[in-house]
Amino acid sequence: MERIETAPVSLTSTWFIRPGCESAALDALGRLAAQVHEHEPGTLMYRVHTALPDSARLQSLPPLDRLTVVFMETYRDADSFRAHVDGPLFTGFVREHGALFVGTAGQPFTSVSFLALHCGFERDVPAVQAGAQSGNRHACAMFEVIARDQAALLPFYTRVFGWRYERGVEGFAYVHFNERGAAALGGIGQADPAIPGYRPGINFYLQVDDIDATIAAAEAAGGRCTMPPAGIDGYRFALIADPEGNPIGLIKAAQPTARVQ
Repeated sequence: MERIETAPVSLTSTWFIRPGCESAALDALGRLAAQVHEHEPGTLMYRVHTALPDSARLQSLPPLDRLTVVFMETYRDADSFRAHVDGPLFTGFVREHGALFVGTAGQPFTSVSFLALHCGFERDVPAVQAGAQSGNRHACAMFEVIARDQAALLPFYTRVFGWRYERGVEGFAYVHFNERGAAALGGIGQADPAIPGYRPGINFYLQVDDIDATIAAAEAAGGRCTMPPAGIDGYRFALIADPEGNPIGLIKAAQPTARVQ
């Protein structure tokens, strides 16, 4: 049996916002969640929920006060939990914003239930930004490179990205990805043919650990760099072309989304 000290720790915690403090409290909670995500790798899940209004199909039992806040959290182990609850982000939040919640002397009243995972699963759920009601849907699920000479092009992607293939109908070479945890990202921009990467059309981007090394590998395998690395909005990206001239975007995200394994 896995020792409690080293097993993942999950919990639910319930707080109550003081009447009239809803906007300030929710804004502060949004900033806290973003900071925990950025600075606490041992915090695997940190979700802050507010009460969903009752409807004909969905009713909380017992009825839930509209000022209720429920935290759902998972930590890598007990030490990671202590690092969060005793750390500067959470203690600073309570010190600065504790009075926004029902409590005594700035200390929120809270109920906490510690949980151990017995069974079940977690589907890929998009991260929700502060103030949003839900994540975007319909993320890109597949891309295709339609080659003029498939046999000649497959080794390029194997050399540069380490891909292996599974043959399908009529020899289509499927590329299956086992990685979990990278947030799907999409965007729609304004075309500007004078700027590399902004010509009208569709690009796909592959997440890599080292953009410069990937460019070097692509050039050694017969590809070329069509846009040197640049940075914007917290991402670093570049464009290369395979030996047939098909564009490939390379991107390194500023912060991947943490997930429970």
